[in-house]
Amino acid sequence: MFEKLLDNIEKFDSIVIFGHINPDGDCYGSQIALRKSLSLAYPNKHVYAVGSGYRRFDKMLGEMDVVDDHIIEQSLAILVDANDLPRSEDKRIEIAKAWIKIDHHVDIGSFTQGDFVVDEDANSCCEIITDMIRELNLPIDYTVSNGLYLGILTDTGRFQYIKDFPKAFQQVGWLCENGADPKELNRILNITSESSLAFKGYVYSNYKKTETGTIYLFINKETLNRYNLTASKAGSMVNLISNLSGYPIWAFFCENDDGSCHAEFRSNGPAVQPIAASHGGGGHVLAAGVTLEKYDEKDMLQIIDELDEAIKSYKAE
Repeated sequence: MFEKLLDNIEKFDSIVIFGHINPDGDCYGSQIALRKSLSLAYPNKHVYAVGSGYRRFDKMLGEMDVVDDHIIEQSLAILVDANDLPRSEDKRIEIAKAWIKIDHHVDIGSFTQGDFVVDEDANSCCEIITDMIRELNLPIDYTVSNGLYLGILTDTGRFQYIKDFPKAFQQVGWLCENGADPKELNRILNITSESSLAFKGYVYSNYKKTETGTIYLFINKETLNRYNLTASKAGSMVNLISNLSGYPIWAFFCENDDGSCHAEFRSNGPAVQPIAASHGGGGHVLAAGVTLEKYDEKDMLQIIDELDEAIKSYKAE
């Protein structure tokens, strides 16, 4: 499954690993783990990971690299946890010499630049990279095992949303055998701030509902600034309004500093990925997101209507 990727990796002396916009634990974990494993396997190669990363884990797992354009122009670009080059956080991926992709999101067939491994049934990108490391017998150490565990942990909602439970737990068991530290990973993930606690109060006091079953919240940048949150950070907290009885879809719409809108959709049944994709976003069937050009109430209410229609179609099946 991974032989073509390995052939490409072996052809290049320089490799740069890219992740998606607003990187999460799976994106960061994939980048960090793959960077370290390939560096151990090929000590004469230069392997970098670029982007903003997942800062709370810098001390435990490592910071992202600062790489100039000339290096990228001579490098193989590996895109992880994203379905196409435009989804890359660092847009310089376009100037790389060659590309490969490793992903688990719905494949819309737009990536045609190189070889890829896509497994839409995988719980996380880190699950695929774990398979890759095991199948190719690539090196694994403390950083690799913890990066992969972090991605599996976060993208499954701490083991709530799993398609193949035996495989997932077999994988994380193997990662623990090779140095993963679940206690420390959870400790870091659980660290919060008083402003985040206050924001939770705001969410619970201001969310709205439709009669059809969508629960949602519009959050402008003035509100985000009040709680010292970015749009992406607030968006990642969308599950604060999850699984309310009678409301199968929940969504956050958060205004970015530039006036665009970071939207996150979640569901416990109706498909939300097609709606995100129709507006230029993507993700999983039940967990997706999109960046809208404007934080505009009319446009956001239109999407709420579309989410409601997804609920109606789901109920009619």
